Amino acid sequence: MNKYNIYALLLTAFLGCTLGKELCPGSSGERRAVVHLDEGCWEQVLKGEWMVGFCLPLAKNCSQFESVWTDFATAMQRNESRVEVATMLIEYTGTIVARFSVNRVPSILHVRNGSFRELPVAYTVDELMELALWKWNKIQPMTFWRHPNGCIIEAKVRYLQAIEMVFNTKLFGGDYNRASLIVGVCSFLLFSAAVTAACAVYSAIKDLLKPKKIQVEAPKMQPQSSTAVLETLKSSEQNFDSATSSCLKLTKID
Repeated sequence: MNKYNIYALLLTAFLGCTLGKELCPGSSGERRAVVHLDEGCWEQVLKGEWMVGFCLPLAKNCSQFESVWTDFATAMQRNESRVEVATMLIEYTGTIVARFSVNRVPSILHVRNGSFRELPVAYTVDELMELALWKWNKIQPMTFWRHPNGCIIEAKVRYLQAIEMVFNTKLFGGDYNRASLIVGVCSFLLFSAAVTAACAVYSAIKDLLKPKKIQVEAPKMQPQSSTAVLETLKSSEQNFDSATSSCLKLTKID
């Protein structure tokens, strides 16, 4: 019995290694009509050209959109277009909404070489093909602060992932608000420590680059005693008297 259990474990491990990559579509190189993406493998849309649809099964208008989206993907594959068609699985990862700034469903994004554009929603195959082939070029790309792999969005996603991780540990009573508070306080402390360290490094570099001042010492005056001061005053008076007498003599001679 143990022998068969070992064989079963080995077979399971082999299948996990060979088929595990299929969990992230597109890794096998085989092109599919609709590629299903999630938080774990969304980065493959940064290469090439993609049409990405966002939808929820129970949302209004999503059932009609999903049917049209599948037909659109089949038509694009039949025409051998270079544009890949994908569906983002929102219901399995809540961070997808934050990463792609999804504010309504259904939504459509056009991605070309890492440049994202939010397209208007269409419910016919012809309209979707027009959007995919040339109408996307008339729409301005997303601003940098909404870019899915930008620093701002990445920090927001990491924050939400940290809250979810703390919430799943069940160490704080399984309260989502409490988990959010704990992660928020920890994030503030880490940010404060980072700012303090950056200020300290900046001050140290500034002190190193600051030119040194050359101090010139003023000549020190030697203190004079009271006797020397009196003698100086007397000599000054004598000089004044002699000068006065000389002036008087000159006056009498005249």
